[in-house]
Amino acid sequence: MIDISSLIKNDLHKVAPSLIRQINNRFGQIPDIVNLTIGEPDFQTPDHIKLAAVQSILNNRTHYAPNRGTKELLTAISNYLASRFGLDYDPDDQIVVTNGASEAISTVFNGIIGPGDAVLISSPAFSLYHTLTLLNGGIPIEVDVSSTGFKLTPDVLDRYLTQYGDKIKMVVLNYPNNPTGVTYTPNEVRELAAVLRNYQVAILSDEVYSELAYFDEHVSIATYLPEQTLLVNSVSKSYAMTGWRIGYLCGDKTVIKELAKVHQANVATVGTPNMDAATEAFLFGDQDIRRMKGVYDRKRDYLCKALEKIGYEFVSPRGAFYIYVQVPKTFQGTAMAYAEQLAQDALVAVVPGEAFENGHSTYFRISYATSMKNLQLAVQRLAEYVKRQSEKEVLKP
Repeated sequence: MIDISSLIKNDLHKVAPSLIRQINNRFGQIPDIVNLTIGEPDFQTPDHIKLAAVQSILNNRTHYAPNRGTKELLTAISNYLASRFGLDYDPDDQIVVTNGASEAISTVFNGIIGPGDAVLISSPAFSLYHTLTLLNGGIPIEVDVSSTGFKLTPDVLDRYLTQYGDKIKMVVLNYPNNPTGVTYTPNEVRELAAVLRNYQVAILSDEVYSELAYFDEHVSIATYLPEQTLLVNSVSKSYAMTGWRIGYLCGDKTVIKELAKVHQANVATVGTPNMDAATEAFLFGDQDIRRMKGVYDRKRDYLCKALEKIGYEFVSPRGAFYIYVQVPKTFQGTAMAYAEQLAQDALVAVVPGEAFENGHSTYFRISYATSMKNLQLAVQRLAEYVKRQSEKEVLKP
């Protein structure tokens, strides 16, 4: 019998499966656990969007769509970006509809990053950026931003770009951020752009949480650097459409023309009824966004106050639906060990920072994209757990 396992690319052996998914699957098996791991909206897709997909099927729109997406959806995306964020993307040659934001991100990496190319990534970060860098033979350069409020500063950005020079092909920005919930103010975006315009680098700007900025208005870096920016977004978080797998990639038409080849080779196109549903969302979903955002903001406010009262420390989140919490200094161990203990002793599942950082972490992520009832139960259990641990510390000789 012939064993073909030795033919697997060496770069693939450098990549570990998603720790978030592993944690969710393992802790989710514990009876009565409150699961705060997955960044999954706890809303159902609005009915008018679902009905648009049903009507699409009844109208026999069930055949191959154009590779870059239906004309209706491309136009809707272009109009949405113009009206909502002041961005100018031509639906004919500057936008590609993708199989979720993940495919948009992988399309960028697969089209730009090759062996030896460096990618600058703020840490902590969504692990897909690191994974795709390695799969393409690239070198992830991770910048620890924990000491600057989990934000990449212009000075640090300039220093790294100067230090590594032409090796850096791409800089990844993700804001509002997963896992920290931190985002950039309009002025901070402008200051980063002032640095980046001096370097021959692509900017992958992952803005899937752009509609979940609770204080300042979200400003895309594409506002200042449209030629350098490859903008990624999706309908998943904004309209509670994670399972529909509709994302999109925008950029300079010359670059999009080439990246569209990667998209075509990987998935050809996206399901037509799904795109029709997304078109409905862009055209008539503004009220859905406002409703869901208001609920998330109330949950954010509740959870921040409750965690502070318990004694946890964190940088206050201003976007997305995550809080990145510091493991108590009295705990002797890693974030992974702390998450294990919370799952077993407090019946609360969280994601350890090891899912977003290289090596051991001292943070864990809480997703508040769940019901208020679940959050209240989680807070009660965490408070009781912390109290028990404090009592044990007092009893130590």
